[in-house]
Amino acid sequence: MHSDAQVQAQVQSQAQVQAKRSWYIGLICVLGAQILFGTTFAVNKFVISQDVDPVLMGFNRAWIAIVCLFPFYRRNRGTTRWTPKDWRLVFFVGAFATAGAMILEYMGTEHTAASNVSLIISTESVLAILLAVLILKEKLRLSTIFGGVGAMVGMALVLWEDIQTFQVHGGSDLFGDLLVTASVFLWCLYTINSKRILQNSEPLIAHFFITIFSCFTLGLVSFLRGSWPAVMEMSLSAWIGTLYLGGVCSGFAHWLYFQALKRLPASLVSLTLTLLPVFGVTFSILLLGETLSINQAIGGLAIAAGVGYAVWPQDHEVPIPEEAPPGA
Repeated sequence: MHSDAQVQAQVQSQAQVQAKRSWYIGLICVLGAQILFGTTFAVNKFVISQDVDPVLMGFNRAWIAIVCLFPFYRRNRGTTRWTPKDWRLVFFVGAFATAGAMILEYMGTEHTAASNVSLIISTESVLAILLAVLILKEKLRLSTIFGGVGAMVGMALVLWEDIQTFQVHGGSDLFGDLLVTASVFLWCLYTINSKRILQNSEPLIAHFFITIFSCFTLGLVSFLRGSWPAVMEMSLSAWIGTLYLGGVCSGFAHWLYFQALKRLPASLVSLTLTLLPVFGVTFSILLLGETLSINQAIGGLAIAAGVGYAVWPQDHEVPIPEEAPPGA
């Protein structure tokens, strides 16, 4: 017969094995999610280059994501109870912040390089922290200040060549950069308010309804732009890219991200956001044949370092992760 000490040791050993297994699964999930999120910018650019209206692409991506996420919603729908105030906040985040950010980002993607988009969007993490200080009255950390300065210097280097030409007319690279930069501020609103939503909600449920409300706005705007009939004229390659964006990036990748949140500390998951610009630039080069100048490469490294330093967890903090990486 086994003594109580042996039984307890065996139970602890099994628990350690299960915890380690869960940790490894979480790491695989979060890395897989960030890789898939990193492909978003290049595929966005590809679909838009197939003469697809940027807002229509966003609308198609949203309704495809809703279809893919619906089975997961049915399985988890009883886990969340929202008050009318919660519903109003979810509607605001989806119909205004998310939809507005997508419109600006995708319209900017039409005019600038996908690698630029991924680098600019990645600065959102730092700006969101700064915005949280103003809106949520969170404490401003010294690391946030230094990280923010580093990220902003990096973004200036990324945009330096476009700034030198200083052509802000519609169609110029700088015009696209400015649209994407404007989307960052709306993505900040998305992040700040999604953290408030996650205090009373399962992430997948929040993501599902935010996507529904953003789909409504994107559909309305694309209808007013007269782009709905163009759906029938989309090429096969454009549809394949759109299905990938909706089903894989907005659907499966988010599921992986939420699986990681269940298994890993929120601080560790947040740190993986620094990989987003790396993967974004890598896939822009591999899939689109884009090239980086020395300024852009140095700027990208500065952004990744700045974001990483800004979101690096402190021992006394228990961070609440955002609902999903912005722009992905």
